[in-house]
Amino acid sequence: MDYNQNNNQYQNFNQQQNFNQYPYYNQAPQGQFNPYLQQNNPQAYYISQQKFLKLREQKNEIRRFAKIFAFAMLGFLVASMLFSAILEAFGLIDLYYSNGTFSSSVGIFYSLLTVGVPFFIAKKFVYKTPDLPVCSYSAPRANLKTVSIILLSVLGCLASMYVTGYIQMFFEGFGFSFSSGDEPQVNSVVDLIALFIGTAIIPPLVEEFAMRNVVMQPLRKYGNLFAIICSALVFGVFHGTPSQIPFAILCGLFLGYAVIATDSIWTGVIIHAIVNGLSCCYYTFLYFTDEETADTAYGFVCLVLAGLGFAALLIYISKYKDEFNRIISKNGLEEYTLKQKISKFIFAPAMIIAIIVFLIQAFSMISFGSEVTM
Repeated sequence: MDYNQNNNQYQNFNQQQNFNQYPYYNQAPQGQFNPYLQQNNPQAYYISQQKFLKLREQKNEIRRFAKIFAFAMLGFLVASMLFSAILEAFGLIDLYYSNGTFSSSVGIFYSLLTVGVPFFIAKKFVYKTPDLPVCSYSAPRANLKTVSIILLSVLGCLASMYVTGYIQMFFEGFGFSFSSGDEPQVNSVVDLIALFIGTAIIPPLVEEFAMRNVVMQPLRKYGNLFAIICSALVFGVFHGTPSQIPFAILCGLFLGYAVIATDSIWTGVIIHAIVNGLSCCYYTFLYFTDEETADTAYGFVCLVLAGLGFAALLIYISKYKDEFNRIISKNGLEEYTLKQKISKFIFAPAMIIAIIVFLIQAFSMISFGSEVTM
C-alpha cells in the first residue's frame, strides 16, 4: 500500500469518527499548523491517527482488565454467600463460632474456594492478552536486599495498622461504631495450630496469588507504580470491612513493591504471613498466660519487628535508593499519565459496580451511637 492510499484510508476513518469529542487531537502542537484543518501535512495526520488508535486500544485494555478483576471480586462475594448458606443448611453455624479448630479449618476451604477459584478463572481470561509481564514463582534471592525489603515492608504494615487504628478512634469519638471480625476461639493447642494454618499460611498464599499475581502483574504493562496502586486499591476494597479497607490498601502498597523489587511472589507471601501471624502470636500468648502478659509480649514482638524494620529502612535507603527510583519510575506504556490510567481502571463500569457493592457491605458494619465520647 502506497502512502497516498494510506492517507485516503485515514481520511475515510476521520469521516466515520466524531473527532470533535477529542479536542486534544484537533489541536496542533505549539508553533505548528493544524493538520486537520489545513490537510497539507498528511504525515503528521497519519501519526496523529496512529496515536489515537493506540490510546483507544490501551484504554480498552485497561478497562478489560478492570472488568475481569471486578467479576472476580463479585465472584468472591457470591461464593462467600454460598459458603455461609451451606453452613446454615447443615446446621454448622454454632459449631463454627464455638470450635476454634473447626472454624479455622473452614477458613482454609473458604480462602481456597471463595478467593482462589474466582481469581484463578480471572487469570485465564487476563492472560489471553499476549506479552503480559508474569510473576516469578522461584524463591527470592537470600541476600541483604531481600531481607531489607521484607523487614521494612513489615514495618510499613505495622505503621499502617497504627494509622488505621487512630483513624478508627477518631471516628469512634464522634459516636461511630465499627463492627470487626469475630474473635477466634482458642481452647487447645490444636486450635492454635489450626489458627496459624488458617490465618498465617493459607490466606497469604491465596491472597498473594490473587492480588500480586493475577491483578498486579498484568497491569505492570502500564507501569509499576500504576500496577502497585491499583492492586493495593483492589486488595483494600476486597477486604470489605471499615477497619480493614484502609489498612489493606496501605499494606498492599508495600507488598506490591516488595514483590516487584525481588521478582518473586514468595516475598509477598512471607510479609503477608508475618503480619497475619502477629495476631496468631497474640492469641498464643493469651492462651498460655493472662491478658496483661499477652498484651506486653505482643507489644514487645511488634517493637522488635519495628526496630528491625527501621534498621532495614536505613540500609535500603543507603544502598538501594537508585533501585527504588528505577522501579517506581518504570512507566510501561506512556501514552496516558498515571492519573489517567488509574482513572480508567477505577471508573470502568464493572469496577465501579464492584466497588459500590463492597462499600455498601462495609458501611453496613458501621453503626452510630447515641452518645458522643470525645
